[in-house]
Amino acid sequence: MSVDDVCKLIQSACNKTCQTDPVPTWLVKKFGWQLAPFITGLFNVSLVTGCFPAKFKHAIVLPLLKKNGLDKDQLKNYRLVSNLPFLSKLLERVVQTQLQGFLTAHSMMPIHQSAYRQHHSTETVLLKLFCDLQQGKDRGQVSALCLLDLKAAFDTVDHELLIQRLQ
Repeated sequence: MSVDDVCKLIQSACNKTCQTDPVPTWLVKKFGWQLAPFITGLFNVSLVTGCFPAKFKHAIVLPLLKKNGLDKDQLKNYRLVSNLPFLSKLLERVVQTQLQGFLTAHSMMPIHQSAYRQHHSTETVLLKLFCDLQQGKDRGQVSALCLLDLKAAFDTVDHELLIQRLQ
């Protein structure tokens, strides 16, 4: 990872600051060119050794209501959101970019993979699905589509059992 790569990452990052950040994100972005050599060194050591800095592992966890209008007194109506330190998010993006680059360079990404890919989204998945269904219809084939709604999957998890299994 080069200093220029880190500078670009810093400048392209969102301006969100975590309460655990020692300085505001805007300040890191303003002095990114001066800080980049030190941040690059930290990231490269982390990547080479496989050690993720302990300070990067601490997050501010906030409960957010899943949808407006839900009963605020019911815990099941909340989802937890972790606010991570700025440098933690940058290092995460470095790893994601390198892993994505490796998988793409070695043709290891499925052709129709839409998640975690630039210029791919749920829209591209729907267009592919619609196209496949249309082509099947044009060939006189019968198509069946089974959809699962997993948005509330974690609401059905027995959390005590999950914790027990994880231990």
